[in-house]
Amino acid sequence: MSYKRSSLMQERMEQNRLSILQSARELITQGGFKEASIQAIAERAGVSTGLVYRYFENKSQILIEVLSAAIQHEVGILVSIAGSDLSPKLKLQKSVTTFVKRAMNSPQLAYSLMFEPVDPEMEHERFRSKQLLKQSIKEILAEGKVNGEFEFEDLNTAALGVVGAMTFVVIEPLNPSRNVCLIRTTRITLSNRLPIFVLTQYIDRREIQQHRHTKTGT
Repeated sequence: MSYKRSSLMQERMEQNRLSILQSARELITQGGFKEASIQAIAERAGVSTGLVYRYFENKSQILIEVLSAAIQHEVGILVSIAGSDLSPKLKLQKSVTTFVKRAMNSPQLAYSLMFEPVDPEMEHERFRSKQLLKQSIKEILAEGKVNGEFEFEDLNTAALGVVGAMTFVVIEPLNPSRNVCLIRTTRITLSNRLPIFVLTQYIDRREIQQHRHTKTGT
């Protein structure tokens, strides 16, 4: 009986923790980090602020876990693409396109996690996250160089260039003066000889919103 009670308590604690993290993610998605105060997170999760502090030392720890979970999911997608039977060039194209399209589905969340001003602890986690993304891209570039599809002088520099392009374009949809998203591919060159595909064609954001309504039936 005691073991069963302990098991149920552990499950409830884990559910509370996940609810807090999910509430934080939803608040960030709506309005960025400024909306994800401890009080707001607690209210959305249906718990007390004291309970939030029982699981997390501060707001930064919550944000770091939200970022870590999001990046781990994205890296998993890139690893799956890298392990597919596509050619390296198509793998690279699909990786960049998939990452940016997914970011455009939650532009505020993507912008906040990658660019919104944060404290040094959170910035360190961002750096670590980009290193994970870079590693996935490096594997594709390395494969392409071996079979002659890509040419570049330095693998690390080329991968940094790709990750930089992938992450920087999520800023565009948050600019109120531009109702556009970057979702179609075209060629650019890294160093002087590496042809890759990144997102550069502007599509009216309203088209994407209409597409979402059509899919959800709303």
